[in-house]
Amino acid sequence: MMRAFLSLLFLGSTLAIAEIEDEIPLGIEAVTGIRSTYAYRGAKLADTLVDFQLEAEIVSGKDLVMNAGGWFSSESGGPGFSEFAAFLDVRLDINDLLTIGASTTYHDFDKAILRDGIDTGIFATFYATEDIDFTFGAYRDFGNDAWYANSEASWSPRLGDDAYFGLMGGISWVDGFIGRSGMNDFYGRASLTYNINNAVSLTPFVGWSMLMDSSDPGDDEIFGGLWFEVIF
Repeated sequence: MMRAFLSLLFLGSTLAIAEIEDEIPLGIEAVTGIRSTYAYRGAKLADTLVDFQLEAEIVSGKDLVMNAGGWFSSESGGPGFSEFAAFLDVRLDINDLLTIGASTTYHDFDKAILRDGIDTGIFATFYATEDIDFTFGAYRDFGNDAWYANSEASWSPRLGDDAYFGLMGGISWVDGFIGRSGMNDFYGRASLTYNINNAVSLTPFVGWSMLMDSSDPGDDEIFGGLWFEVIF
């Protein structure tokens, strides 16, 4: 019932956004992808996963940006894990070197070790150069009665007019998350994005999640995948 309600809410929000497209700067993107493993905050939730995401970006004024959207993901190969989520992010550019923001996401899981609920938090991104930035965030997971914090760095050099490389790595800390407290995992992703044209791109990627507590019964994860993105 909640999943159906969220689907209708997400659709209604998307239609409402479309109505104001002529009045304020707006970008809409749709992404579909497949990955060999789905690891969320150091917890493995599924093996081969197919997902679809729709997101709208609204620019209000010179420095304020809002992103709203949602995604649905399902484990490949028959009945298994699935997730529906809806999110809202707000970001404010303080200056050329600093962006602060807040996010709220509702997760609806099926056949997962995690419970449904709202996750909300704040974050700050510092831009060292055009290609390098550092992000720090703190989040409250109400569904699982847990806290999560992370620190990560990203590097995204261009490889020409139609391609760029992306490398991201970070560490995380949790409190009360699926029985874990303390340093959680070292995670990251390397990707290569090729712009087929101004509206379509392909991104193959590899990622990892390495648990930092040697006594944790979970496993380290290394995975790969592919995203297909269309911008409207």
